[in-house]
Amino acid sequence: MKTYINILSFFFCLGITAQTINIPDQNFEQGLIDLGIDSDQIINGQVLISDITSVLSLDLSNRNITDLSGIEAFGSLKILDVSDAVLDLSQVDSLEELYMDSGGDAITLNVEEVILTNNPSLQVIQAIDVWKLKKINLKGSDTQLNDLLVNVEKYGEESDSSVCFEVTNPLDAQNQQGIYSNWSISGSSNFSGDCNLRVNDFNKLDVSLYPNPVKDAFRIKTSEEIESIYVFSIKGKEVAHFASQQAYDISNLSTGVYFINVKSNRGESVQRIIKR
Repeated sequence: MKTYINILSFFFCLGITAQTINIPDQNFEQGLIDLGIDSDQIINGQVLISDITSVLSLDLSNRNITDLSGIEAFGSLKILDVSDAVLDLSQVDSLEELYMDSGGDAITLNVEEVILTNNPSLQVIQAIDVWKLKKINLKGSDTQLNDLLVNVEKYGEESDSSVCFEVTNPLDAQNQQGIYSNWSISGSSNFSGDCNLRVNDFNKLDVSLYPNPVKDAFRIKTSEEIESIYVFSIKGKEVAHFASQQAYDISNLSTGVYFINVKSNRGESVQRIIKR
């Protein structure tokens, strides 16, 4: 039987009782307590189903969560923010397929790193519009994977070479030879023996947008010298492009969620903004 994880549909094969769902990650549960969602206000590894079924938006950013087990019970959830989170799936050694898709709807997945270092049965990795994804660590699993299909897309592009795949032999992986000869990677890819070196070299800009939500025009607060601004719809379509200026008028855009890609000669940043 395949082990199948779909982060869009939240189908994690985990234990749900009639009244509660297991939340094994204490940082996850603490976040639910801080947000006033977990009504018993106690870290006990579970939360009442009645507390979470109507939750539409969940901001778990910067909480050092490594296990999102239990998220499948948030049946009404539309926006999930786990910014700067590391998604460690190495303990799910039977995992065969991993899907992280926004599906063009209002779900926002802001995972920066996925760890798959002990997953010898892995066959498929798909990440669509996971805006902050920078690293997929396959080192350890890669030597046991005879066939692997990888599809990573952002902004509606076929591939996204800014995502670094950490593997045992990056040269062989890049040339799809040796143990990597049967891997199928969509478009260009970036392989490294240590993605942390690359990530550290790629500067993350300190950027904030205001006002947010915005009605007409937004401004950018940063000490960086901005080169260009790109605005993308939640489906990944570029809808506006600006050079550096004082204010950025998006009054002509429909209401909804957009992604602002800020670029300078030192790096880039992707920020979410709500247009009213």
